[in-house]
Amino acid sequence: MPLVILTGFPASGKSTRAEQLKEYLTKNLGKNVTLLSENSFVKSQHVYSDANKEKDLRSTLKSEMQRLIRQDDVLIFDGGNYIKGYRYELYCSSKYNKTTQCTLHIDTSLEQSWKQNLSRNDTSQYTEEIFNALVMRYEAPDGRNRWDSPLFTIQPEDELPYEKISEVLFDRKAPSPNQSTQSLPLTSTNFLYELDCVTQEIVNRVVEAQKTCVIGDEVSIPNSSEKFLLQRRYQLSELSRIRRQFISFAKTHPVDDIPKLATMFFQYLTSHLV
Repeated sequence: MPLVILTGFPASGKSTRAEQLKEYLTKNLGKNVTLLSENSFVKSQHVYSDANKEKDLRSTLKSEMQRLIRQDDVLIFDGGNYIKGYRYELYCSSKYNKTTQCTLHIDTSLEQSWKQNLSRNDTSQYTEEIFNALVMRYEAPDGRNRWDSPLFTIQPEDELPYEKISEVLFDRKAPSPNQSTQSLPLTSTNFLYELDCVTQEIVNRVVEAQKTCVIGDEVSIPNSSEKFLLQRRYQLSELSRIRRQFISFAKTHPVDDIPKLATMFFQYLTSHLV
């Protein structure tokens, strides 16, 4: 049911906050709470230095989240969750399951996180190389993004806003799944053709716009009312890689409405670009 996603630097105190929230929901509200911890699936911190193993870890955690979210418990997902595109996929899963969701950003400073890491025992301590790599890859949540919202930013000295979190999880109506998040059978014979054309047209528009636009300009997206903000120069290879990922994702989330398909790709594209 309700999903809470924690995110933050390594050793920022996410697990402590997860336990605090679990205790409050259990003792004060009588809720059944399931804690899904990334630490339980990591046998060695060196998994973060191998891109394939790290990708497998994220896939395993997402599958476990999708399995648990179908139960009647509150699900707290305690992990780095540092890739915004990954958080978008978690959002799609929670929306598909008609559940409320919120994000807790444990906003501990880099210096304090490293200090807390050094205080850990040897088996759970990050090496400096892995710690720095995870920090470099971290994409902080933004409350303006629907997949990060509602967003609670927690400083080390803060007490968790228990009542506000509870209000978001239990008093707010869950978003209804729409065609962009429901897994439907591929019934349209021209869906894959439309998928290919729409996504390629958007990629082409961004590439062409960069020839005449400057950083900060907005680019109109074909078949959609959305506008793409040029925050930097994007390589065709980068855009094409994300397009291929989206095509694989969209095959299990087909839509017949071309504007919705274009909007889906726009959201996926912006969530996966740094």
